[in-house]
Amino acid sequence: MDGSGDTPYALDYSESMAFFNSAYNQTSAQSITATEFDSTQELLWAGSNEGRVASFYGCELRKHTGFRVSTTSDIRSILSIAQGPLILASDSLSLYTRQGLNVFTHRAPYLDNMQCMLIPQSHKQKKIYVGGYNGQLCEMDFDKRTLLRQVTVDEGDCIILKYCTRNFIATGSTNGVVNLRDPNSLQVIQRFTPHHGSLSDLDINNMYLVTCGFTRKMDHMNLDRFLVVYDLRNMQQLAPVPVYIDPCFLHYHTMTSTSVMVASQYGHHTQVDLTGGLTHTYSPIINLTTNPAGIITTFSVSTSMHCTAFGHSTGTIHLLYKNDPQCCFNYQSVETQFANPPIDPKVGDLNDPLSSLSSVPIPITSRKLLSDMPKQWTKSIARPTPKIPKEFLDNVRVFQGLACVKNPSTRRANQWPYPPDADTLAPREQIKFLPDEDENTNPNEKSNPDGVINETEANNLNFDALSLDQQPQDKVPTPPSTANT
Repeated sequence: MDGSGDTPYALDYSESMAFFNSAYNQTSAQSITATEFDSTQELLWAGSNEGRVASFYGCELRKHTGFRVSTTSDIRSILSIAQGPLILASDSLSLYTRQGLNVFTHRAPYLDNMQCMLIPQSHKQKKIYVGGYNGQLCEMDFDKRTLLRQVTVDEGDCIILKYCTRNFIATGSTNGVVNLRDPNSLQVIQRFTPHHGSLSDLDINNMYLVTCGFTRKMDHMNLDRFLVVYDLRNMQQLAPVPVYIDPCFLHYHTMTSTSVMVASQYGHHTQVDLTGGLTHTYSPIINLTTNPAGIITTFSVSTSMHCTAFGHSTGTIHLLYKNDPQCCFNYQSVETQFANPPIDPKVGDLNDPLSSLSSVPIPITSRKLLSDMPKQWTKSIARPTPKIPKEFLDNVRVFQGLACVKNPSTRRANQWPYPPDADTLAPREQIKFLPDEDENTNPNEKSNPDGVINETEANNLNFDALSLDQQPQDKVPTPPSTANT
């Protein structure tokens, strides 16, 4: 990371990077299509063009969770709500917990080639607005997941949705037109045309609307190196604000109403004051250390304004954060839940005759062990996967994305019969599986309370001592009683 000049703003930031596909396929060309900071926890969510979603914890971007949302579509947008990440794909709307469990997946005919979504926080009724390339703007009830209203967009598409505290919804289209709509009726109140080619990004607050985009010149799209600003108090256009980089992504600074964070597709990042323009002491250019073979595809800012996330087309995620010990994503974050660490196995003493052989620690060595069987005496045979019974398939239920069937309780976990090729085993249809240890259902224990098994009963017990990793032991005579008579 480099800064243009030795300015305090440039030197107060550091950069961290994480690979999105490190847990899946190292050679797959995944591209980051959506990023979003969690609103309640120190997590950064990212989605890829393969339909996968992953979360990263803290400024070090440690991998937290990862799961697949869709197998046929890429991730278009991610919103962080109290229940978890709300994920929009091309043809579905899904809600997941922060641990990766599916809460619901909504599919409907009107969810076709979607691109953006919006949930206004100030509305009493929880509504969600969804737009895309199908020429429709949809209003849905989030709790009931039903369609409330659907209007046709005159521009043919809706790729950007922003909410204004003045009770406006700003919609942006690929032809460079921005509409201010009434959230109750979705009717157009005001229409702006800031760019005559295409719209790249826009952001809005309670005072200003700022956009960046392209202008068509001689059948070519040229990026405008200025920001178009509108005053929402009188609906008038202000003087364009020039910038030194190619503006492709915008985000208002929540601490000031006139400061905008600008980023380009080549990893350049700066801040612009809409009223005073660019000043060298306030807005240096910070360059991210990105792969020159790709471009920046997403841009997100945390609620604390301490961190800025960039998604790259080569599958990397870059985080720009302040060099502050109190740097955080949110000022009042909830503690993040992590998976429990694995429990260490119990280690038994080598001199203890009652400890099992598996609990004795064995040092790692490159030499052969005494317990290794010669290769000519062994043969590897793969145990085939048993077929699922038909009665299981008839009674299957889907719960949280998993197929569940009632357990018939005919055997314990990890208990599997050996093939009946030994004299010590009964035929497969006559094998009796052991009950649970806490159930006192052994008839020998009831009829013989002293626990002594005679020779006839031992021969009737049909079990394989080697399969239990035990050797047959000699009978130990019962010691005589030493009680005083």
